[in-house]
Amino acid sequence: MLSSGLSVSSMTSNPMLNAKIMRRKVQQDTELLSNRIERLKAEERKAKAKVAETRLKGREILSLQKRNEQANAARALAKRMEDEQRQREAQKLQLRKAEHRAAMKMTFESMYTSKREDVQLERKIKKENAEVLRETRLSELDRAQKGRSVIRSQQAQVRARFEQQRQAHQEYLAQDFIGMIAMEDKRREEIEKEIAVMEIEERQHIERLKALQDEQKSAYDALEQALGS
Repeated sequence: MLSSGLSVSSMTSNPMLNAKIMRRKVQQDTELLSNRIERLKAEERKAKAKVAETRLKGREILSLQKRNEQANAARALAKRMEDEQRQREAQKLQLRKAEHRAAMKMTFESMYTSKREDVQLERKIKKENAEVLRETRLSELDRAQKGRSVIRSQQAQVRARFEQQRQAHQEYLAQDFIGMIAMEDKRREEIEKEIAVMEIEERQHIERLKALQDEQKSAYDALEQALGS
């Protein structure tokens, strides 16, 4: 500060004082300029920080959008996989039903064919027996004069032959029918075993699919929690 006792004329007439005043003025100007520069630098730093923050937020928004898109794609994929699995299971079930119906149809057709053959065989035997009986009767008529003992013997032979054939045919039918029943039981047991194995496999597929769905749901929950936070 200048002394209040100095006059303006004395200030301007003293070169040393003038030099000090000028130096102080230059220092003040320098300080003011330095302060303005520092404020400009601070504003520049703030502006840079704002730009960096804006860019970071932009990247975060883009990353969030990308994660949302990926989550939506994952959900769509999981739904498509679930739908496809359901379709495969439905197709397998339909295939098993069709195979079971085909097996039953084949069994009934086999039984019908065997029964028809048995009927045809029985008719053939009856026809042969009727022919034998007819021939026997003709022979009896032709040889009626040879004695009733011979005729009774021939009749007994015919009846024995007929009875033998009838018994043989009945045994054949019984054995064949028992064999058919055993074969059908065996085939039924095989089909039931196949169905049991397929049901186990089906349950395993369902359990694995459920585990995958639970795992996928946990991943979705974690992703949504991260997005929500």
